[in-house]
Amino acid sequence: MDLDLYVGISGGAFVASLLASGVSPAEMYEQVTSRTRNPFGATSAPLYRLGIMEFLRRSARAPRVLKEALATALTGEGGSISDLALSLFELLPPGLLETSGLQEYLSRLFKSRGQADTFSGLARELYVVAVDLDRGESVAFGEEGHRNVPVSRAVQASAALPGLYRPVRIGKRDYVDGGVKKTAHINLAIRHGADLVICINPIVPILNRAAGGRFKGHLSSHGVTYVLDQALRIMLHGRMEYGLERYRAEHPEVDILLIEPGRDDIQMFAYNIMRYSARRVVAEHGYRSVRAFFRDHHRRYGRLLGRHQLHLKHPDRVPKAPSADVFRSPLGRSLAGSLDALGSRLRGRRSRPRRRPD
Repeated sequence: MDLDLYVGISGGAFVASLLASGVSPAEMYEQVTSRTRNPFGATSAPLYRLGIMEFLRRSARAPRVLKEALATALTGEGGSISDLALSLFELLPPGLLETSGLQEYLSRLFKSRGQADTFSGLARELYVVAVDLDRGESVAFGEEGHRNVPVSRAVQASAALPGLYRPVRIGKRDYVDGGVKKTAHINLAIRHGADLVICINPIVPILNRAAGGRFKGHLSSHGVTYVLDQALRIMLHGRMEYGLERYRAEHPEVDILLIEPGRDDIQMFAYNIMRYSARRVVAEHGYRSVRAFFRDHHRRYGRLLGRHQLHLKHPDRVPKAPSADVFRSPLGRSLAGSLDALGSRLRGRRSRPRRRPD
């Protein structure tokens, strides 16, 4: 998927950074589904760490917090046992896990491919969105004024899901997941000159059917994690639908192609997207579902892409499953990656999107 520019939000920022650096989707798929110990040729390390020292620092505050909470509860100044329990949350760190391992891995990945960990060193334009926690504003790393941040650090910030991962400090600001404010920042691509936007959204609400399928009965009967997961999906997808309607009304000259799973795709819902061990199953299923998506909408999207001088191959001519062992050796993988990066740079010099006036 060699496009003119990429916008990455949350986990998608990691994928977008690889695409912008010249890593092909074929190589990504091969790396994700293989059993190699060093994906992409970079030394592996824990991506997410508990950060014991932060827990220890917080625990030092326990005596003061408990004393104040007990004093409020026992004196009857509006306190209660529930207030006492809630006050204990003050002892928790701003996130259960810290994500420095993600930044280190991506930085090593760029280095292993002979690339600088900079926005200016990428083969394609890249914008990584995170949210300034104290100001409540979205920031697009890669834009003027935010280009000096390492790409790996920007991706780390964009993927910092509040509560689960700790905010990432860049300069004097704390940043969290780029999806907190908006699900998709399509306007960012439009502002930088895109007249065709391909939006990939893997998170949709599940349509739970009582009869048949994996889930029997109501989702609530399966526990709080299913309730929270579905609620998050409803919220994110609702915001995306609203945003798409707005962008299409304000920019009728821009075509937006949305790719997402069907709401009855139980398999995509059943696997925890944060579970690394499920990567092969999810990747293979994603390939098949996208192939089916374009088969069902081939005529419609063939016309849409044709307006931009792009040819959509009929899905029946595409393999039903990805080719196994795309790269026969680490050397072959490295050479293919280098050629992809070189091709992206050469094409990028010939066609750069023009920024739309604000």
